[in-house]
Amino acid sequence: MSLLVFGLIAGSAGHVIGQSVRVSVPEENFRKEPRVTGSNRLATVFEGAVLGVESRQGRWLRATLEGWIWSPSLSDTDRDGFDLIVSNPGGENLRETPQAESRRVARLLRGMLLDRVERQGNWTRIRRSAWVWSESTVEVEGGVPEVPASVVARSAESAPQDEAPPRPAELPDRILVSGEGVQLHVSPSGDTLASLRPEADLEVLARQGSWARVRVEGWVWVPSTLPADSALASAELTPADVMANPDQYRGRQVRWRLQFVSVERAEPARADFYEGEPFILARAADGEQGFVYVAVPPELLVEAEGLRPLKMIEVVGRVRTGRSALMGVPVLDLIALN
Repeated sequence: MSLLVFGLIAGSAGHVIGQSVRVSVPEENFRKEPRVTGSNRLATVFEGAVLGVESRQGRWLRATLEGWIWSPSLSDTDRDGFDLIVSNPGGENLRETPQAESRRVARLLRGMLLDRVERQGNWTRIRRSAWVWSESTVEVEGGVPEVPASVVARSAESAPQDEAPPRPAELPDRILVSGEGVQLHVSPSGDTLASLRPEADLEVLARQGSWARVRVEGWVWVPSTLPADSALASAELTPADVMANPDQYRGRQVRWRLQFVSVERAEPARADFYEGEPFILARAADGEQGFVYVAVPPELLVEAEGLRPLKMIEVVGRVRTGRSALMGVPVLDLIALN
């Protein structure tokens, strides 16, 4: 049976090459290698995205993803033969056409390497080949052969396992992470959701073989969870506009050129920050008077502290408040720093 499955898959590979498939599920991972790990995910491709198929390996397709991305979210590189790398801290959207309102094809993660195809204004057309789970796609034209479900199921049952799981022991109501930490998965066969450090205290909710469903509580930096599509950041909206209509522009994403002064830590009197929160003190550029405060998330703090006083910087941020309680100036949550 294993030889039969191998023959079916190998025989179909020649027909797959050159065909196109469409993603048929709401979201699917685009991976560097044809295996499920938390560290090889490059992007999330969305339903409707069309991929050009290069080859097949088992139930994985090596496919080419193309689209348009906002150029300021990229940096030049020569790593591994690629031209570009996604440098925006929150990743960036890949769109069907070079327009901010165009349909999203995928969300590319920070650090993803890309090939440049062409450039148009502030948009760059990119290409990248990687692996996608074949059962999350449907053929567009020409026909992508499929291994019968019954054969695939029997093959999966007989496939050798990399490592036989130990016989599970009884679990208490709570478990404590030890060793070097563990990965938290969406499901026993799903993607990595988070990394849990040693001494993390977990409440056990359910059990499935060697897996335990757990509950963990903690805090997240809210600005880091907000969309970071910097193509939508407004450069026309000025600090003066925001101060004049603070309620109207709360939550608005802006792109401002500022003069860096220093990195400060918020005192208890600054009600718009939590105590000790780091923020950039900057002057409004283009002849405007006054200051702008830019709250710095932990992942950008080292970069912010390395800036020279009076250096001109460009920030992409989200308006936390248009007029702070203590000084009456705009406060941004930093998304990207250039």
